[in-house]
Amino acid sequence: MNGASFTFVVATPDGTVTRGDCDFLVVPTTRGEMGVLAEHAPVVAGVATGELRVHSGGSQTRVRLGPGLVEVLDNSVRLFVTHAELME
Repeated sequence: MNGASFTFVVATPDGTVTRGDCDFLVVPTTRGEMGVLAEHAPVVAGVATGELRVHSGGSQTRVRLGPGLVEVLDNSVRLFVTHAELME
């Protein structure tokens, strides 16, 4: 990993589920998993039902996602999904 961080947000029709800064994340897309690091090229993709893995400072947070869209732009990742739930 390159050590740089970027922002992310997971939003549903009911509001924001989680947001923050991270070093790396893995998004379940309709074409397979997509890893994202800081300064990633712009992308818009379909999100598949699955698990988002967010890595930050040596720890990992997992979020169960419903289908939706992900946008990677300007060193931030925005996920707009039907539902999301933080996993323990």
